[in-house]
Amino acid sequence: MTSAIADTTAPASGKQNAGILVVDDNAANLLAIKVALEELDAVIVQAQSGQEALRHLLARDFALVLLDVQMPSMDGFETARLIRQRERNRHTPIIFVTAFDHDREDALQAYAMGAVDFLFKPIAPEIVRAKASVLISLQRRTEEVAEQAALLRRQERRLHQQELAEQERRWEQEALRRQMEEKSRVAEEMARRTEELKRMVAERQATEAKLTSINRRLEESDRRKDEFLAVLAHELRNPLAPIMTSLDLLDMLERNEMRGPVPDRGKARAVMRRQVQHLIRLVDDLLDVSRISSGKIELRNELLDLTTVVEQAVDTSRHLLSERQQTLAVDLAEVPIPLKGDMVRLTQVVANLLNNASRYTPEGGSISVSTSSEAGQAVIRVRDTGQGIPEDMLDSIFDTFVQFRAKGGGLGLGLTLVKRLVELHGGFVSARSFGANRGSEFVVMLPAAGELAATPAIAEPETATDTPAALRLVVIEDNDDIREMMQLLLSSLGHSVQVAACGTDGVALCIETEPDAAVVDIGLDDIDGYAVAERVHAALGERAPYMIAMTGFGQERDRKRAFEAGFQAHLIKPATAESIAGVLASVRPRPSTPPVSATTDSDVACRIEQQHGGRGDPPSTSEIGQTRRATAGK
Repeated sequence: MTSAIADTTAPASGKQNAGILVVDDNAANLLAIKVALEELDAVIVQAQSGQEALRHLLARDFALVLLDVQMPSMDGFETARLIRQRERNRHTPIIFVTAFDHDREDALQAYAMGAVDFLFKPIAPEIVRAKASVLISLQRRTEEVAEQAALLRRQERRLHQQELAEQERRWEQEALRRQMEEKSRVAEEMARRTEELKRMVAERQATEAKLTSINRRLEESDRRKDEFLAVLAHELRNPLAPIMTSLDLLDMLERNEMRGPVPDRGKARAVMRRQVQHLIRLVDDLLDVSRISSGKIELRNELLDLTTVVEQAVDTSRHLLSERQQTLAVDLAEVPIPLKGDMVRLTQVVANLLNNASRYTPEGGSISVSTSSEAGQAVIRVRDTGQGIPEDMLDSIFDTFVQFRAKGGGLGLGLTLVKRLVELHGGFVSARSFGANRGSEFVVMLPAAGELAATPAIAEPETATDTPAALRLVVIEDNDDIREMMQLLLSSLGHSVQVAACGTDGVALCIETEPDAAVVDIGLDDIDGYAVAERVHAALGERAPYMIAMTGFGQERDRKRAFEAGFQAHLIKPATAESIAGVLASVRPRPSTPPVSATTDSDVACRIEQQHGGRGDPPSTSEIGQTRRATAGK
């Protein structure tokens, strides 16, 4: 139960009337105390338990708490202890009310908790009223003292501020006097600082704008990267599907498990070859973008005719145009247009533009390519009647990973390669569109050169008419599948093939068998292919075999390093059977030598290599023989 006597005589200042909290579990006692205190100018709040009293103390402050000692759930002493734990009520006066005579221990406990008095039931109204009146007056005096102290503090602050203001005025007057004496110098200094501040603000604004632009580009690049990775996964899986299907069909044919019409083996092989070539193109595009971005691409510049470049590109892309039944119109300049550049890379530029046009032009559409000379520039134009390019994409169409047109296929790197290769040649490329489904046009402009020098006719390579001679070959490759397939391929070409699974074993095998040629992987696990070639040449001298490097490292510096190590030929993986046979055609067989052990266990030479400390001097012939005999004995 809670009740309060409203204050009908509140002071005009709006201050809160003093409050008295009466706590007793007996309603009659509450009523009696309420009646006794009604004459006081105070708000009387009643509570029938310690918990209820604590809730009232959270809501407002009281000048006095009349607290019954004997209450059922929480007695007066416990309630007083909890009241004193709250900092705000630590000094609130408490008068205990009890019906029993208190002993010394109770009194000590009560006064220890901050009690100011004891009242005994039945309570005399005059006594409780007098005590309450004194405490209310005391609270009001305390509040007045606090107000006076606050007023004094405010007055002190005002006086202090006035004094500071006066001192500040005196200081300003003195400063003004000094400033007037040095007015010219100060004005110049201020002007200089103003300009410096303007410059700093401008630089900061420019930096913030640049950072904002970089953040936007990074976010866009990250989004394109994610899209590119998804497209890359799709484009890599697409060729793998027909390859796997063709392999399954060939396996079923091999096991005679066909239940329907027998498929054409040649068609299955053609599908696999076409899809492998597609995978090679994807990897080449990725490598080219990486090389250009890192500045590692190398141009072999020479004086070229633009017509020859475009003709080679047309020949490269003609099969794609034929598959899609598209018409290609070629309009080449009647006179030669000379320029300096890399024939392979410029052909790649034009072929990429033609392939891009074909990819986004529907079957039966038209594509045109033309050349001209304009204001000292060699100009190539590739135009199509396809989907067109949205206007907001024209500026970013050459960026890495950009591929906006639906069902285009590829990785979105072709135009990036075009732009960067053209820029490496000192030119620029632009794109424009004629509207949705009205096609687009790409224009490449390259610096033209002087007149073309007369070039001697290049003799066609002689075609071998005789059956190639059988050679004794060594294949050094640490990949099991590549090593096995290479042995099968070379054996099918009529050659005698021995293999080694690590570099040290390959060195030992070459020294022991002295083959006609050795096909060596560069990226071997124990020692690289360069070390293999150097050790074989060091051991055999003029009797060293014809060394053929077969590697995935295909840059010009890789070729140079291979030749410096002693290789005579450099093939890039995946090498075709035709290219391998072409290299072997230049190898002449040696006179037959006495037969030697055919042991090719890689543990033999690898064990010798361990004895030499991994990358030491090449093993001697006696060491090789001793190790092989020991291995055979085991």
